[in-house]
Amino acid sequence: MDGIDFLWRHATHPMAEEMQLLNANDSDEPISCYCCGRPSSEWIVPLYQQRLDNYIQLNVPICAPCNALFHGSYQYMGIEKGTPEKPTAAGKLGMLVGCGLLVTQQQKILFTNPGWDKRLKTASNPIFEQHQVSGKGALDYALNLILELGNEAFPLLYISDLGRKKAELVANLRLTISKASINICSADSTWRLNTGLMQSIRTMQQHDKAGWKKLEGYIFRSCHGQIAPNDDGLHAFLNTHAEALTIARSLPADPHNKLQLLRSL
Repeated sequence: MDGIDFLWRHATHPMAEEMQLLNANDSDEPISCYCCGRPSSEWIVPLYQQRLDNYIQLNVPICAPCNALFHGSYQYMGIEKGTPEKPTAAGKLGMLVGCGLLVTQQQKILFTNPGWDKRLKTASNPIFEQHQVSGKGALDYALNLILELGNEAFPLLYISDLGRKKAELVANLRLTISKASINICSADSTWRLNTGLMQSIRTMQQHDKAGWKKLEGYIFRSCHGQIAPNDDGLHAFLNTHAEALTIARSLPADPHNKLQLLRSL
């Protein structure tokens, strides 16, 4: 299942009652979503809304699951602008810069920062449970929640930052099938976290801080092309540090994913 459809099925579908939805089956012309690019035959529900694209000044079809990111709702999402006494714009899921989201089979949790937390809590019928935690702490917090889940909670969707770039976010949504490998999604990228590797690194950080700092430096420099893969110093270090060698062999091949891993620790 597409990540955006999973989000709709397990979280955002109540918004449908407020949307001005049309049925794609009533159209004589083929319809594709302007946000996700999928034809209506691939949507989880055959419903869409015509929305004005301000750049091209034309109405474009947005499938209902994608439309939930655009939809402003005082009832479900509180306020985006203004105050609880004088709201000027309804909250939108696709505008929550700096906020994360975890949706499982049983839970729907928004990780909020102080500014958004106050505005989202004005919702009269909130869709999501709110946990006020942001920054690097939010990732650690979300990962710990995921690692404590039972098998019945999977698959699940974890978004580290909802941001504002809705089409890019939708394109990067990937479901996490098990806690052994967690997909961390955002509008900028999706990267896969090997939780066994993360635990090995944290063990090394606790028991061999100097060794980890040295390995971290080698990883960082190699990702930026500052040392070659056959660097003598790197291989001499790995040959005398079995724990570091095991970690090095488990690292993702993509240098961008390696750097994402370092930033998450």
